[in-house]
Amino acid sequence: MKQSEILEAAQYVYHGEKYKHEIVKLTADKWPNLTVEEAYQIQKEVLKLREADGHTIYAPKMGLASKAKWEQMGVDSPIVGYVFKDMLEENFIVKVSDYIHPKIEPEISFVMKNEISGDVTIEEVLENTDYILSSAEVIDSRYLNFDFTLTDVIADNTSASGAVFGVEKYPVEQLDLVTEKAVFKLNGDVVVEGTGEAVLGHPALAIVELAKHLAKEGKTVPTGVPIMTGGMTSAVLIKPGDEVEISYTNLETIKIKVEK
Repeated sequence: MKQSEILEAAQYVYHGEKYKHEIVKLTADKWPNLTVEEAYQIQKEVLKLREADGHTIYAPKMGLASKAKWEQMGVDSPIVGYVFKDMLEENFIVKVSDYIHPKIEPEISFVMKNEISGDVTIEEVLENTDYILSSAEVIDSRYLNFDFTLTDVIADNTSASGAVFGVEKYPVEQLDLVTEKAVFKLNGDVVVEGTGEAVLGHPALAIVELAKHLAKEGKTVPTGVPIMTGGMTSAVLIKPGDEVEISYTNLETIKIKVEK
């Protein structure tokens, strides 16, 4: 793709996000052979457009890191996106009017105490972790009917839209993140559940992948901010009036009210 096409695609994707309307996927007609490298170039331009509108990046996040997500979205690789400060739902209330067609998924988040970069191991990730938080991501793909390819969703900043973080901090050495279970209840009924194993076999592997990705750009995994490692289950569509409760084996329970 030419740089002009990169910018054109970024404007198209960001317009859908900014004005909350569905768009046809980039690979449908105009760019059917969009590559991963080109998709990340588009994502960078989308991030710049958000920043130009006065928004600030809060933390990187991993997307499509679970087998459940791969099956749901028809892809087979984890990807990297970014949460912005304006995406933080700090009052545990999600307003559907702020989104197009939001879904929620349970996640495990890492807060690092030391920067890491490049080819690191799970052990190195755990050694450099400050603490763990329970979390939930509100994803909101801008694409019509959730129809997109891997490169489409990368360009769309991995459907990043909202984030809810627990407040209780948990020492990583006191947890078995592989067997840590999340049970998602919608209006009192269990609709989906999963464990940390669904996230690449171990949630810390998501941070390993993030470190590799950021190293290519000369960056390190940031410290002091919660980094979502990817959905432990498939995402659940929400509507006004819904009450969401995500309980974990050991981590803090997250309760979310869904409003118009």
